[in-house]
Amino acid sequence: MKNILFVLLIFCLNCVNGQTKWKTFDSEYGITIELPEYFSKGILVAGGTLQWFNNTIDDDIQLSIESFGNGTIKELNESYKSDLKNEKNVTYKAKKNTWYVISGKNENGIFYNKSIIKNGIQFHLRIIYQEKNKKLVENLIGRISTSFK
Repeated sequence: MKNILFVLLIFCLNCVNGQTKWKTFDSEYGITIELPEYFSKGILVAGGTLQWFNNTIDDDIQLSIESFGNGTIKELNESYKSDLKNEKNVTYKAKKNTWYVISGKNENGIFYNKSIIKNGIQFHLRIIYQEKNKKLVENLIGRISTSFK
């Protein structure tokens, strides 16, 4: 346990110092995302509409990209309203014409959801993590979110 905590501490210090190495993942649908190098593509399910990413740091950090819904502003607005209705403990929300973000806490832990429209499809970035990983993930989430396009 001490070794794991030490590795996470060193990792967090490297994140704060900007020493995390990143790599870009592309999808056949034209979506790109930058993730720290310890993430890799995991299982692809639901007929190719849900891509999970594995990481070597902690199984309690879950990251996926899903495509569903029509890529219209009307559909995005409906998804936004639906997400807000379904999530009871939203602590942050932002909405623009072609994307939205909501985050907060639910029964699975801390969540961060970003949805965008691209190439006539809605894409949804979902990150779920536990309180013990809050500092780690919050040091990464800005770059991950910005690169999701």
